[in-house]
Amino acid sequence: MKIRIRTAFGLGSVFALGACGVTVDEGPSARVRVAHLAPDAPAVDFCLAAAGSGEFTGPVLAGAGGRDGLAYTKVTKYLDVPAGAYDVRLVAPGAASCNASLAGLPDFTGLPALADGSATTIAAEGLVAGGAAPFGLRAYSDEGTIPAGKAKLRFIHASPGTPNVDVGLGGGAVFTPVFTDIAFGTAEDHDHGYIATDALSGVEISARATGATTDAVAIRPVDLPAGALVTAFAVGVLGDAQAPLRVLVCNDNQEQGLETVCALTGGAPERARVRIAHWSPDAPAVDICIARSGGAFGLPVLASLGGRLGLSYPEVTAYVDLPIDTYDVRVISATESTCDNPAAPDTNGLAVTKGLTATVAAIGDLERSGAAIADPGFRLAVFADSMDVAANKGKLRFIHASPGTPNVDVGLNSAHLFLRLFGNVEFGKVAQHGGIDMLGYLEADPFANTVVSARVTGSSVDALILPRVNLPAGAIATAVAIGGKTGQAANPLRVLLCVDNAPTGTLFAQCSIAQ
Repeated sequence: MKIRIRTAFGLGSVFALGACGVTVDEGPSARVRVAHLAPDAPAVDFCLAAAGSGEFTGPVLAGAGGRDGLAYTKVTKYLDVPAGAYDVRLVAPGAASCNASLAGLPDFTGLPALADGSATTIAAEGLVAGGAAPFGLRAYSDEGTIPAGKAKLRFIHASPGTPNVDVGLGGGAVFTPVFTDIAFGTAEDHDHGYIATDALSGVEISARATGATTDAVAIRPVDLPAGALVTAFAVGVLGDAQAPLRVLVCNDNQEQGLETVCALTGGAPERARVRIAHWSPDAPAVDICIARSGGAFGLPVLASLGGRLGLSYPEVTAYVDLPIDTYDVRVISATESTCDNPAAPDTNGLAVTKGLTATVAAIGDLERSGAAIADPGFRLAVFADSMDVAANKGKLRFIHASPGTPNVDVGLNSAHLFLRLFGNVEFGKVAQHGGIDMLGYLEADPFANTVVSARVTGSSVDALILPRVNLPAGAIATAVAIGGKTGQAANPLRVLLCVDNAPTGTLFAQCSIAQ
């Protein structure tokens, strides 16, 4: 008996199942495509045989005019084949027959049978060189139906050597997981790995190692219109310059020539580094919510990073990654589990640019009444931070965040020996004068156990004396005047000293009250 394969390529190939000489064109059929996702494998063609028969027909691509075969990151269009189980033999591109396999590779058997009406992707994955992810074929059951007004998206992990990954919308501190803990050679284990979603426009999709807080690869912008059926394959090898970790995005219901329409995209994420500071002396512990400008707020950021108690005065978080965008920021009480109840008016239109390192600080009085009526009100202030310092030097900056204190001068020594370093600094600002860079930093020789004083601008009387301040070589430090709400005895005027470039293994920066 002979069954003719009816393919989307119009092959008209005869697939021998026996010797009866009968040709059958109708019957149960399935759709199958082949994806080349093995980064160190050459281009291939392939032949098919009924499982266990050893009688291969093809080469399939050569018979359709594809003499160059299927190269890495390419995916064929779907072929219509009779339902059933198949073996696959890989052959060299342009091969005239199926007699010799490519590089002596054994035939691939044991693949799941193709059910009537099904759609399947057979993917060449892993490394020919072997190792933890040896070369092989895997079958993925595909989806063909899309709910009205929706799109469908699937993620398949085909990057050898890359650990389990999470994939989601956004990135950095605003990452919202969509696919979680996906191992190499797998997709989600429900609905063929797809999720149905509303149409997406201009979003970022990121992937990271499961449990990590930084992203390994990102795609932006991503548009997913209603009716789209998309599979995103993680491909390549993490850290490999020749075949780097990328994402192959395929429109499963679009084809061009012999191939599914796919695009190799993604790369190192473009991120800013941002930390949050709580320098409002009368505000309770807070969390923050971040959304793309005009978008909906997600989950409280600190809670999602493990900071369930929020941020208390005068704590400062460690730096977290934030995708390049313009954001709306909302401050909420740390007791809130959602972003629905703002504790103060939102700060809108906060622009985050590539390479920016910044501190976003809550400053001013949350409650202004009585003696504090003239104090600055609660708001968010943004300070661009420096991460570079000359060899054998240190950097120091002063931020004025004491709402009940007028403009101040800060310098070395005290009384008549006072040597001004930062002059006439206004609330919510850094010094801006000669000897200070545009971010408010003074680069200087390191010093240890040195007296630092602060006084109201124009006064010769020191308001605060710190007898033992250190600035080691290589340190980038920020000194912050905090506390001092008018009429409030709690949280008096003090100086918080943060070493901005100190590594930290926690959610919080290395900061302490200067003594």
